[in-house]
Amino acid sequence: MSERPEAPPEGQLIAAALKRKRLSAREAARRTGISEGRWRQIVSGYQTVSGVHVSVRGPAETVARMAHIAGLSPTQLVEANRSDAADELREILQAPDAEHHGGRQVNDEMTDRERQSLRLLEMRVAAQERELAELRQKLAELDKRTSR
Repeated sequence: MSERPEAPPEGQLIAAALKRKRLSAREAARRTGISEGRWRQIVSGYQTVSGVHVSVRGPAETVARMAHIAGLSPTQLVEANRSDAADELREILQAPDAEHHGGRQVNDEMTDRERQSLRLLEMRVAAQERELAELRQKLAELDKRTSR
């Protein structure tokens, strides 16, 4: 396996800011609207493909959303050589409702849609748990019959 490259300056900034905020990468990714895996790739600056570390550079708009969640400023992104992302972050911060950008909710609160999705998932899990319990009971009955 190739050697891991050093995280890019913007990735280091974002990671440090999350640590200060005591916010997990998983939660930050959720708030940003990207997968946790993609979040980690952008922060680390690479992804592993067939055992080889391949360089990853996050798109400006994605890095800006990540920086917004992490609480970074456009100036910090400029200092990290990401003026493209700094411009995008300025747009996010100047939006009439800075809590939203690109149709994504970027605050700590769950949206109504997220709450509804969560309720549906909980209902599905409960149904699957009932089904699993029934299957376990049937399996136990079969085991009793075959062990005689």
